[in-house]
Amino acid sequence: MIRRGRWLGALGAAFLLWAAFFRGMGGLAWLSLVPLFWALDGAGLRRGVGLGALFGGVFFLCEFSSLFSLWPFVGPITVLIWVALSLYGALFLTLFGAAGGRWGNPLLWAGGWALIEAARGAGPLGFTFGSIPGALVGSPFLPAVALGGPWLLSLGVAWTAGCLARGVCERRWLPWAVAGPLVLYACALVPTGTGEEGTVTAVLVQPNIPKAEQLDSSRLPERVEAYRRLLEAIDPPVDLILLPENALPWLRDEPERLRPFQEAARRVGATLVVGTADFQEGRIYNTILVVSSQGEIVGTYAKTRLVPFGEYVPWRDFWTGIGLGSLIDPFLPFDQTPGEAVRPVGNLGIMVCFESTFPGISRELVRTGAEVLIVPTNDAWFGRARILWEHYALGALRAAETGRALVQIGQTGISGGWGPRGENLGRLPPWTKGRLTLALPLHSGSTLYVRIGDGPVLGLAAALLLGALTKRPRPGRGRGGRTSG
Repeated sequence: MIRRGRWLGALGAAFLLWAAFFRGMGGLAWLSLVPLFWALDGAGLRRGVGLGALFGGVFFLCEFSSLFSLWPFVGPITVLIWVALSLYGALFLTLFGAAGGRWGNPLLWAGGWALIEAARGAGPLGFTFGSIPGALVGSPFLPAVALGGPWLLSLGVAWTAGCLARGVCERRWLPWAVAGPLVLYACALVPTGTGEEGTVTAVLVQPNIPKAEQLDSSRLPERVEAYRRLLEAIDPPVDLILLPENALPWLRDEPERLRPFQEAARRVGATLVVGTADFQEGRIYNTILVVSSQGEIVGTYAKTRLVPFGEYVPWRDFWTGIGLGSLIDPFLPFDQTPGEAVRPVGNLGIMVCFESTFPGISRELVRTGAEVLIVPTNDAWFGRARILWEHYALGALRAAETGRALVQIGQTGISGGWGPRGENLGRLPPWTKGRLTLALPLHSGSTLYVRIGDGPVLGLAAALLLGALTKRPRPGRGRGGRTSG
């Protein structure tokens, strides 16, 4: 019975954690890891590997099921992408399961979980979707990230789950479970250390152009006209006009396409931000143009963190060498080029789409002078999939971590804003055409997290993990404290 219970526990935990990322379901995050940690308690190395692999595989297959929105555009290769990403994510959880089963202890579970979530967000193939902090958006614990960053939330939730899991057999651990929410809540009450320096009025323009229409070159004149009408309806006074990633292609090389944006900036007397593809010296960049109130391009930002297998193919020569080039090239025939550096344009910190999922990029923008964060996106690839909300919610983390207001502008949504403590400033209904006017507070100064980064929290997580490794492994559960199951 115990043998079967472990596997059911890992399976149930995977579904619970996935459910926590649906809008309004974030409270489940506090309980989602309890069945997994209970299953790992005394499981041993071999069984821990299996439990971690089961949990990770099922969770990421669910988490990345939104990728099937790509099927109309890339066909059966969607399955390959879905499985490959899920297996990659599951590798991290398999490693966690091995350690969690061999040295099952609340200290290891808490520290190891925070380290694993941070590790899979690092490197060129890193991703943070499916990490605990994203589930806590909208909770009173979110502002704690201004002190310790996102992995502080991971550490607190995993600590509570570990104490509850061990408390099933050892009641002395149960009172310690409240330390997680209490510490996070106390951290959330600490002032951020930033100060307001006025406000700017921003208009977010959501054109609601589906991806299929964006890819149809014959409908380009319709898209130009749609933007022109939306821009003509904006009345002053406005400080910023914000448009999505890849609004129209090649704006710097096509004066007729750029003209409606320049005219709107001049007429309203506002700075305008718009996304385009930019061709320079034989390379293609995913670029954001900043147009002054005089209608001149006064700054650009080229996306630095490209989407693997979406905007470029890692190790393309290797795949071609083993005969897979003919499978990949029809869907991604060329690689985009990353920008040279993360830097603000004036006081605007611009992150393009995928970049907003990484805390290090927003920290660097704020360290170098950004007073407000702007995220142009083109999530129209994903239709009405659940992951749209998760991507949008991660903007609240970036806002609270840095003490800056953040706005996201999507082709079809979600478009809206978050305040400097991650509070909702308003958003447009997705899959609708429209405009949203927001008063964005401009903040200066730095949060503790901007100044010191992830080091202290990850150092604490590593100390907890090492402390657990010095303890003797706990015998398996069962009659007399031991079981072969």
